[in-house]
Amino acid sequence: MNDFRIEKKFVFGKFYESNIIKILLTNGFTETFSSRKINSIYLDTQNFDFAKDNINGVNKRKKIRFRWYNNNLNEIFLEEKNKQNFQVNKIVSKIPFIVNKNYIVRDLQRYLDENNNKVSNYNYKFVLKTNYLRSYWISSNKQLRATIDTNIKTSSINKLNNLFDLNETILEFKFHPNNEDYFRKFYSLQNFNFRAKKFSKYIQSFNILDDSGLIN
Repeated sequence: MNDFRIEKKFVFGKFYESNIIKILLTNGFTETFSSRKINSIYLDTQNFDFAKDNINGVNKRKKIRFRWYNNNLNEIFLEEKNKQNFQVNKIVSKIPFIVNKNYIVRDLQRYLDENNNKVSNYNYKFVLKTNYLRSYWISSNKQLRATIDTNIKTSSINKLNNLFDLNETILEFKFHPNNEDYFRKFYSLQNFNFRAKKFSKYIQSFNILDDSGLIN
């Protein structure tokens, strides 16, 4: 499955969720379905090229991760996310087996070893895990989607129980490139007093864990 879109992120402090919800409701957004916990395990090259490209501001960037929702290990997805500036192309495929909750990394590593043609330029290592709560919203005309991410936590792949809090709330608008003019008009007319900001959960997590000596 391919998903081509533009993403605009807005970064707030840890306890801003209720304020963001008020903004969305005031502007005609409705919640599309129940919030859910998102779990992601990020991969990188042996030299952490994905992280370095993002930190150095390279326009064309890549992320590769395994993702599952709530505690459902029956459905884990491999995602390759290619980004140029604000435009994103995400390729998603479901892995065809159930992962043992006690050996998640081992089982996912085995999947890569046996299916290295699923990931381009395969030579990756497991780096870190994130989890957070996400709510889902949509504009009244269906042209804009929005998500709110809260309670964002991360851990090194080697110490999954040693959690660090990112202390942020993230509002993200997502829309097809054909709707970019509409988003610009919408954003301008609402006189929002916040600005889009570059933010990557992977990079924020990478920096926190690296500073703590947990990236290797």
